[in-house]
Amino acid sequence: MRVRERIARFIAPGLRNDEEIRALVADEIARAKMALPMTANYDPKGEGYHPASGAVSQRRNLTYIDQFRMFEIAYFMWETSAMFRRLAVMDRSFIFADPVVVKSDDPDVQDILDRFREDPENRLDTDFPNHAMWLSILGEQCWPVTVNPYNGAVRLAYVDPTNIREVYVNSLNIKQVLQVEVQESAGRTNRLYNAIHKDYNISSKTYDRLVGDCLYFSINHPPNQPRGRSDYLTLFDWIDALERYGFNYLERAEFMLNFVWDVSLKGMNADQIREWMRDNPPPQPGSMRAHNENVEWNAVAPDLKATDFTSGFDMGKGFVMGAVGRPDSWFGSGGKAYQTEAELFGQVPMRDLDLRQRELKYNLMLINQFALDQAVIAGRISPAKAETGFEVQMPEIAKKDVTKLAAALPQIQMALSGATADKWITRDTATWMFAYICSYLGYEIDAQAQIDEAAKAPPDDETDYEAMLNAGAGGQGPGIGDEE
Repeated sequence: MRVRERIARFIAPGLRNDEEIRALVADEIARAKMALPMTANYDPKGEGYHPASGAVSQRRNLTYIDQFRMFEIAYFMWETSAMFRRLAVMDRSFIFADPVVVKSDDPDVQDILDRFREDPENRLDTDFPNHAMWLSILGEQCWPVTVNPYNGAVRLAYVDPTNIREVYVNSLNIKQVLQVEVQESAGRTNRLYNAIHKDYNISSKTYDRLVGDCLYFSINHPPNQPRGRSDYLTLFDWIDALERYGFNYLERAEFMLNFVWDVSLKGMNADQIREWMRDNPPPQPGSMRAHNENVEWNAVAPDLKATDFTSGFDMGKGFVMGAVGRPDSWFGSGGKAYQTEAELFGQVPMRDLDLRQRELKYNLMLINQFALDQAVIAGRISPAKAETGFEVQMPEIAKKDVTKLAAALPQIQMALSGATADKWITRDTATWMFAYICSYLGYEIDAQAQIDEAAKAPPDDETDYEAMLNAGAGGQGPGIGDEE
């Protein structure tokens, strides 16, 4: 072997034996470990995954393995967890209770936006609410775009977040996403998509327009990391444990409904007991049995000590619903106490949903603005027309209780009249306040227009004075200066 090794080294001076190769590999592994940050949670023994929601995950950005595992758990929970699916669908139902309206004052701009929205491959009216729900579940999304170079028509695609390999940001501004690397199938090079951004190159024909290859959205991430997190990342284990707890109880409850016959046979030996059991099978329901004083029958049911199940389940459900900011009554709890709790707690989920809706509204504005900018670049519409812009009207999340507001309106009117009469507030202030209250009924009042109209009419005291003069001149009452 030594002779062969010398010959091999003479032919290939850079050849390494097994020991040298192992040493080189060990050195490279040591350098890689040293290059890792302290919070990388390296697993030297390969002992397996740790809980994604555990305290050991202190890094700002999840590793690729943890990010992929989060996606897989979220998909698994969607397929198997009734509570998880209900929470996700419930938020979608509140945020998109009615259709989203994209409106422009210019008919040409409106036509472009309508065609973009109604394109059979885009279907924003139906697909965007579903994408918004999955953004909440998975934490991030990548939508590649295809632009027709002749008319600027935009079509949207969708990339499974599990295929997002890396997100690259501007080194000078970490909040700006530059590129998204998407993992291709085996044997193919990963694809890089340029994130849609505004072109600030003043010499470019696309100056001040949105350009790029994909839309990238992410939520629940720290400001210095781009990758998104699921809304339910910290609740995967809780929801799964709670449902297993309930399912196990139902399985035990089936045994609690069963019982066995315990028969005491006094004075009998083992052979006699076997003979008696052979001749006396368990009685059928509704049948009759007879025995003497030496035989005693007892129905024995198992005691599984499950009486405290309700309190344990309510505790777990209360934690999950509280963590997502929803009252217990939104997930199966009933009764007057829960109704009162929901009314008091109602402002919290509404504020959370309003905040998420505003974020989704921005995403939808970006999508439509990109479609409009591409139409301008293709010459389909003039820049002047595009400047008229558009408005995205999101549906109302919380439906107003018109009955209660209508019942309170007379009291509010009396209070404002009293405050005005006592000089606590001016008439103009009272008008603005009354118009604001009426807006909750869905009727918008232009308070300033009402104030201007009231200013044209004579004051109340002048009207009364003229009425007195007219009454005196007509002989219907004493005039000014007349004697009683």
